[in-house]
Amino acid sequence: MKILRAVLIGSFIWGITNLATAQPDSHTGHNGDQHPVVEIPLHNAAPRIELDISRDKMSGYNLHIDYDRFELESPRHANDASKQYLEGHAHLYINGKKIQRIYGPDLHLPDKLFKSDFNQITVTLNAHDHSTWSRGGKRILATLFIRLDKPDLILHRFSTSPIKPGVSTGKPG
Repeated sequence: MKILRAVLIGSFIWGITNLATAQPDSHTGHNGDQHPVVEIPLHNAAPRIELDISRDKMSGYNLHIDYDRFELESPRHANDASKQYLEGHAHLYINGKKIQRIYGPDLHLPDKLFKSDFNQITVTLNAHDHSTWSRGGKRILATLFIRLDKPDLILHRFSTSPIKPGVSTGKPG
């Protein structure tokens, strides 16, 4: 059982490492799960992001996005005078599939989005043009690895830019 768990977690980490590594690509013909990357200048502090999830009392799950150094907002504000350099929206991926854009810190996720056991939830921070913010060649993102059939949903947390020390180490936060 320990070997199976190690293989599964290793596979998840390999997958998220590939997603996190910024790959310059053309927006032309992208398939919806890869977006151009914008490197954040070193004189700007990189945004930080972490995720949390809980079971909803009625149905599904509630995802909370904790972030700072970033203005998460609707595209209707894209042409307004910028409050800061780093602004935009987020993209939600479940098990590698892009599900939706996110304009606020909390959202409800219906049961139908998940497999019955292991699942991966990733949120990237994106500019208004959908390009993904990055620092040091890594996309700014956070991921939860969850198992729905366990009382404690979260198996592992990962962030390329964590808010709290130790979040990327796999320790429950």
